[in-house]
Amino acid sequence: MTRFIEIINNTLIVKKQVLEQELEEIINSKEGKVEKRVDEGISILEEISKVTNTIKILENYINNNNNN
Repeated sequence: MTRFIEIINNTLIVKKQVLEQELEEIINSKEGKVEKRVDEGISILEEISKVTNTIKILENYINNNNNN
């Protein structure tokens, strides 16, 4: 794996961990209206989904290039 791909992969992993931490904080928060917290939680989940899918795409790219 090239250094550039490693940087991309590590960046995605860190981004996902940050988003998961933000979600955990919203889930455990008692501040603010429930509706706003729910909307924020859904938004973060959507971002986590995007990052997770991007990680899977990158893994597939790496596997396909290693097989060739």
